[in-house]
Amino acid sequence: MRLPITGKEQHRVHFGEDADCFGKDNEIVIQKQDDCQLTAHLGFLQLGHRYEIHLTLPRSQCEMYGTAELKESLTEKVPNVNCRLLAVSSDKKDIILKLELFAYKEKLLKEELRLERSDTKALLMLVVLARVLGRGKGTPLLRNGIKSIGVELDDESEASDWQGFD
Repeated sequence: MRLPITGKEQHRVHFGEDADCFGKDNEIVIQKQDDCQLTAHLGFLQLGHRYEIHLTLPRSQCEMYGTAELKESLTEKVPNVNCRLLAVSSDKKDIILKLELFAYKEKLLKEELRLERSDTKALLMLVVLARVLGRGKGTPLLRNGIKSIGVELDDESEASDWQGFD
């Protein structure tokens, strides 16, 4: 049953202070898929941009305790040019990875990094996932730990002054 609307009623939505959870939702989400694979969800990125990403992996999630470290595996025949490991640092609780990622295609971007444990030489696969917005589709709000470090745009344009061959 619909009630009739009479007069000029004002409708407003109010959110309490406890509903503000923006800071918590803006973190990079890291999920453990199995013993040798982690997935990092980066959120939205922009096409043609190069990003520096700081990921914090809890040692418990990687099952790495003590002084074990991670480094990029050298078993790959072809290095990943779109996603590179720049640095690794650690403390007793966490391993911090510094990556460089180039958003080279629209929609779902999935890049893989193979990391090697220093103690057992076992491989750990880090899958980096992001949604990439094309040109003119808006500017995304970057998650904590992600910053844009450059833009590489195609200079090819359909509006060329080249006349072609006669």
